Amino acid sequence: MRLAAAAVALFLLQGAYDHASEVDATPDRFQFQRALQPPAGAQGQACAVLDAAVFAHSAGRVNDLRIYSAGREVPFAQTTSGELGQQEEPARVMNLGRQEKAIVFDLVMPQRAYTEVVLDLDGKDFYATAKVSGSQTDGGSRTDLGQFTLFDLRSQRLSRSTVLALQESNFPLLHVEMIVTPAPGGEAKTLSPEMVHGATVPPSREAQTLFTTVAATTGIVTKGDESVASFNVPAHVPVERVSFTLQPEFTKNFSRAVRVTARSSQTEDSAATETIPGEIQHVLLPLDALGHQVHSEQMSMEALVAENLRSDATIDVAIENGDEAPLPLRAVLLQMKQRKICFDAEPGASYVLRYGDAEPVYTPVYDYARLFRVSATAATVTMGAETLNPDFRKEPQQQSYKDRHPELLWVALLLVIGVLGTIALHNARRVGRTK
Repeated sequence: MRLAAAAVALFLLQGAYDHASEVDATPDRFQFQRALQPPAGAQGQACAVLDAAVFAHSAGRVNDLRIYSAGREVPFAQTTSGELGQQEEPARVMNLGRQEKAIVFDLVMPQRAYTEVVLDLDGKDFYATAKVSGSQTDGGSRTDLGQFTLFDLRSQRLSRSTVLALQESNFPLLHVEMIVTPAPGGEAKTLSPEMVHGATVPPSREAQTLFTTVAATTGIVTKGDESVASFNVPAHVPVERVSFTLQPEFTKNFSRAVRVTARSSQTEDSAATETIPGEIQHVLLPLDALGHQVHSEQMSMEALVAENLRSDATIDVAIENGDEAPLPLRAVLLQMKQRKICFDAEPGASYVLRYGDAEPVYTPVYDYARLFRVSATAATVTMGAETLNPDFRKEPQQQSYKDRHPELLWVALLLVIGVLGTIALHNARRVGRTK
């Protein structure tokens, strides 16, 4: 009996071993390759930026990538820009009041570095000059951090900006002295300390996201009262932001609504269509009577359509011009978060990235990735043009006899249960006879 149980256990272990060997990756399983070229003499951490072709030809399975050097597999780690763990956090308002002509208040800041503070200000049609200083303690000495212009110009069909764009700072307390005056269409009586509702602190500039261009076009056409740019994007390529560039000689003020529409190229089903609204704007006004300079620009918008691109897709970016002249756009760009692969380079060594297996391969588990920390001095690796892997062999995946007949697993489990039950019953009867 015990011999039968051991034989069944050996059978199951052998099946697990066969399965693991079937999904392991070898250099000839990948259809595409790219040369990775670190700077001459580079040693230590080196990183390459992944582009849209890698995602398109690996079916989005970035865990299926492999790096080889002289025939050996090289451990690597993957990083995504902006994934440093920082989130937007609130800043608590204290000591809100008025001092002569200024609205004054203090902000209790998060215990981390920060580069921007977004004030939650009520009211409309105003200009504001905010003088900001920082201190370590309440009532302690203050360090001047600059003077910033805030505004709301919605009655002029423009936008608003309530952002304090600081140099990177880490003061626990900020002191704000804000002089607010009405803009055309505004009322002075609404511009009181009660207009300050709070503040939020985005991730610091170091933790903010960098982007890689997925596709770009200069072919913007006018359709009715809209300017439209169209893209054909391969399946599995992430699209996470849309950016716009204007002709440099254009300096007029504007605020335009934007609509991004993504449609699958393989179906006409409206459920496979996603529309994302946004806005772009540029404001630069002359100095007002108090010397306020209004300058604000927002020429990109978030457009997360990556989850829907399971097939090739058409993406239309439409700018609503209304009764205004079309904007003189130089280009429209689709972008994704910057993603990198990093490895330890050795002087004189050559490296190649391979990807594009027809079937999912075994996800590598490297100690290098588990212990990886991004280095500020990492070398920048140039990724060569995509070519076909000359060693590629498209062979059907071999399945073991047990995989072709999965019912054997259940038979084996029932056999083990039966054997162990028989042994237990036999022992129970023997104990009963002994008593």
